[in-house]
Amino acid sequence: MMIEKRGLNKLLQLLEECIDIKYCQKVDERYMKSLQYNDVDRPPLVVQADFGMTLELPAPWSEFKRYSYSEAFKNPSAMMQNMLLNRVVPGVLLRDDNPLAIRNDHGTIQVASILGSKWRMYEDNYPWVDHFDTIEDIQEILKAKLTEKVDDKGILPNSIKTLKFYNDKLNAYPNCKKAVQISLPDLQGPIDTAEQLWGSDIYYAFNENQDLLKRLLSIIVDTMLKVEKVFRKYSYDRLEPDFNTQHGYVIPGRIMIRNDSSIMISPEMYVEFIYPYDEIVLQKVGNGSIHFCGNGQHLIEKMLGIPYLKGLDFGEPKYMDISYIYALCREKKVAITNLNPSRSDIISGKAIKDFPTGVVFVYHTSSFDDAVEVLQRYKEL
Repeated sequence: MMIEKRGLNKLLQLLEECIDIKYCQKVDERYMKSLQYNDVDRPPLVVQADFGMTLELPAPWSEFKRYSYSEAFKNPSAMMQNMLLNRVVPGVLLRDDNPLAIRNDHGTIQVASILGSKWRMYEDNYPWVDHFDTIEDIQEILKAKLTEKVDDKGILPNSIKTLKFYNDKLNAYPNCKKAVQISLPDLQGPIDTAEQLWGSDIYYAFNENQDLLKRLLSIIVDTMLKVEKVFRKYSYDRLEPDFNTQHGYVIPGRIMIRNDSSIMISPEMYVEFIYPYDEIVLQKVGNGSIHFCGNGQHLIEKMLGIPYLKGLDFGEPKYMDISYIYALCREKKVAITNLNPSRSDIISGKAIKDFPTGVVFVYHTSSFDDAVEVLQRYKEL
């Protein structure tokens, strides 16, 4: 299907006329205060669509086409239009604490696709890598010499093409250029990429192939740092280097390590096998945050020992004792992002009372009208 580029130009022109730069600056100030545990009028609140959904926008925004993922994956114009409609337009209209950030939406395999693993797409789903079948395959990764040049490997050409397009397109719209940030792509983290390459059998390696596991994690870290340098040239964060945008809000530091696989192991194994590599990434990049989904409460005290850790991002905070975790994090001045207080807690003020600073709230809804009402009530507290 042909991608209509004139629609993107029209969308950008409309945003150019509606974006309020001064309001963006107020949002930035709120993030800076809250993420450093300073006094703030209220913690940042971002409204996002329920998982897998999009907010139905009012006219004239509703006239713009949203493309399928497979269309957008191949065409930067379609991907940019999707990202603007899903991430930027709601923030401009709702005037929540949306930082107005877009990203190249090419999935989680940026690093894994470089290390000799075949990647593929199935129908309209995100790309994935085929994990290696044998220990010998993993050993081959360690033998391969990775050159400094990685931008022509794996899925990176797709990502770089899109990021360049974003930058070039925004250059023609001064307000959009200042306001619309371009997030660093999802680089996952050492253990998550290792699981992508090794498959679920990697958990046997914590006992049976410890040296091989550590060597693999080391190679992944080196690759991840090379890729980060490539992408850094095309990303744009107004609050860099102290903060950056991920997942549609602002987080502390310069990078987010995805650590979903780590919640499957014990705190002791985390310290021995994963902590050292997370620490290297955060140190080399200049500090950052760690994200995981699920219940990783048993690892948090260990993670807080990393001196370069500035934030924890929770995919599913409902599975953990957030009051207990908040006390730990507040003592260490490590911010918590993506807290999901209930609608009633937001509009009653309980969320602010329980978490007055050091956090970012994200409220999910399927209704644009509900988003408007929740934000109005929140701002009136």
